[in-house]
Amino acid sequence: MNSSLRLSKKLFLIVGIIVLNSLISYGQSVNNVHDKFVIVLDVQDEYTENSISDDVAKQLIDSINNVIRHTDTNNILYVKSAHRLLNISFSKPYIYVSFDTAAKWDLDNRLLLVNNKIISKEESNVFDVEELNDILVQNNAKEIIAIGLMAEKCVYESLIGGIKLGYEMYVIPEAIAGKSQKSKYKTIKELQNNGINILKIAELTR
Repeated sequence: MNSSLRLSKKLFLIVGIIVLNSLISYGQSVNNVHDKFVIVLDVQDEYTENSISDDVAKQLIDSINNVIRHTDTNNILYVKSAHRLLNISFSKPYIYVSFDTAAKWDLDNRLLLVNNKIISKEESNVFDVEELNDILVQNNAKEIIAIGLMAEKCVYESLIGGIKLGYEMYVIPEAIAGKSQKSKYKTIKELQNNGINILKIAELTR
């Protein structure tokens, strides 16, 4: 009887340890997901109104907002494309030629803004922006998710740029848009082949 009781206690203890380890592992997995930095690329009126359909734009922004809601507000970085305009002045007796940065295109007003970390870029690869790199280094960022527009250009080049700098890079298919669904998924496949992690939105928002 005593032998049987001791065996039961041992089994109970073993099962308890297994369950506890599972819970700890699950908690760590979720926390690791939420510790990632999220870069929101080019969700601006010019693109959401003219480069993709209304339905795709709505689905995209809904997905991006869902990601934002489940991420530490300090880890969200918004990036906008800026454009240069050629200015020519014919004031006599001289002709002046200069390049001025156009007023930044507005972010789509449906986009959830949780902080004022809005960065301007002129190149496709966001990691060419010194301000963004400084923020990531200061915060000891290691894992970064890039979402937004467009899959084939800025999203692609930024993800590859991040990999080259040694970051662990992620993309969420539901939270990016491309020229077409076919083009988007072809780009995702290429990204995967280049070492980019594919993260399902359910993994981030559970």
